[in-house]
Amino acid sequence: MENPSAKGPAPPKPAWVEALLQELFHSGAPRLVRERVIGRGGIGAVSIAVDAALSRRVAMKTLHTRTYSEEVLVRGFIREAQITGQLGHPNIVPVYDVGVDGDGGELYFTMKLVEGRGLNKMIARRREQEDLGYDYERMLNLVETLLKVCDALAFAHSRGVLHCDIKSENVMVGDFGEVYLMDWGGAMLLRPREGADTSLWVQGILPELPGQSTEGLVFGTPAYMAPEQAHGRRSAMDERSDVFALGAILYEILSGRAPFRAPTTMEALRLAQRYQLDPLDAIVDRALVPRELVRITMKALARRPDDRYSSVEALKQDLVRMLRGGNSFPTVRFAKGSLIIREGEVGDAAYSIVTGAVEAFRVVEGGERVSLRVMGPGDVFGETAIFASAPRSASVVALTEATLVVVTGDVIEQEMGAMKPWMGAFIRALASRFASAEARARRGSAAPVKPSAPAKPAAAAKPAAARPAEPTLPGSRLFAGASEESLMIDLEEPNSHDECTDLTAGQSEERELTVMVEGATESGAAAAESGAGAVRSEADADEPEIDVEF
Repeated sequence: MENPSAKGPAPPKPAWVEALLQELFHSGAPRLVRERVIGRGGIGAVSIAVDAALSRRVAMKTLHTRTYSEEVLVRGFIREAQITGQLGHPNIVPVYDVGVDGDGGELYFTMKLVEGRGLNKMIARRREQEDLGYDYERMLNLVETLLKVCDALAFAHSRGVLHCDIKSENVMVGDFGEVYLMDWGGAMLLRPREGADTSLWVQGILPELPGQSTEGLVFGTPAYMAPEQAHGRRSAMDERSDVFALGAILYEILSGRAPFRAPTTMEALRLAQRYQLDPLDAIVDRALVPRELVRITMKALARRPDDRYSSVEALKQDLVRMLRGGNSFPTVRFAKGSLIIREGEVGDAAYSIVTGAVEAFRVVEGGERVSLRVMGPGDVFGETAIFASAPRSASVVALTEATLVVVTGDVIEQEMGAMKPWMGAFIRALASRFASAEARARRGSAAPVKPSAPAKPAAAAKPAAARPAEPTLPGSRLFAGASEESLMIDLEEPNSHDECTDLTAGQSEERELTVMVEGATESGAAAAESGAGAVRSEADADEPEIDVEF
């Protein structure tokens, strides 16, 4: 192949090209022009800026001057740009550029400007509604929004990244259905596992603290934290720690508050460490929230990682099933002449015919066989057994090879658990009356029946798997106030000369607490009393027209 460089220097561009480039790039003028600040936090600020070359409005994130004294925060800022820049996903806000401002030597990176609102504001708005039907639809819409967050997080995990600060405030929802998982400043890289394919994992990321261990470092928002994260056990954190935080957002969607909400950030941290949260069943509106959604939420929020969903994909799968009512029903196949159900036996399943034909019949006094009806695809039989433990009133035989869907009482109960609670209660009431009427009819029937002759036993349907037990949760106080803001603290070795605050659960030793906030530190009991560690969030300022989380 011919080497282009061998041709010598390129010929000069025409004058009109030079003039065009001069106009586009405003020779000597800054490419980024800031318009206004739209959000401030303890670490930095976000402004709307205009990329002059593209005439595009972007979000420009910068650090406060005082933040430059904390190496871990500066490194975290650069890491956020590097990590987010490598996570190309529709539900992760893209990073455009990272650099140093020529005027003040200020670090910055630019990203897509998201026009919309935080999920936290959408949850608060839902709680203000009084129309039960409208509220139910809004609740399901919020759950569907969370499915897109699941997609973003599952992708990040596939690239070896944990988010570590998932909360409703960090989920942005655009005006046209866009959903973005924001604020990757506390992201942590997974350790490679044996046999794992790491070829697609993010690469070349700046170390958090070179030569130093980050074990004991707590970063994130305590109101949504898994216990292992709240204790600073970073080596114990994995994908299930992020699953816990997703469960915490579900908890907030259903109840209106985060699981470990407290008057101060430090008190929320204690609640997270001790796993003190109110059981969801005790605080949600039972006329509104499906029982299946409560079960899914509490499984994601299990105290032990092994009791949670093993992956974000598994959590999403259960949510999708709940929203669609899409439990998978087993199918069985019967050969021609096979007896499917026997008159007089107590059944536990109903059947829906997919293919083939079957006949229902009874044997009356004298052994006479009476055909009741012939059924084909779409017909259902044996439904009484789902609602009442009563003997079968007839036998059913396959007239041709037949494929049937098996529906058990447990599966029906799960389906009703996913319905609107009032609808589930309505169906249970109807089922109870149906069973009572069936029992009365049997008692009042004077016609004796004779069981049919023994036949080839039907293939028994496998019983539905038992539903896992809900975790036993200790009760806790319901606070009127809340502090649901990110913090970073370091649980260091104890100092015998200092009066320390005990933030550990089930441990006798006390450990020093260093709180990093606004570029300064507090330690010991003073930090716990003041609630240091909270950073001023966007909610503390006047509400901007455009929200950008950071």
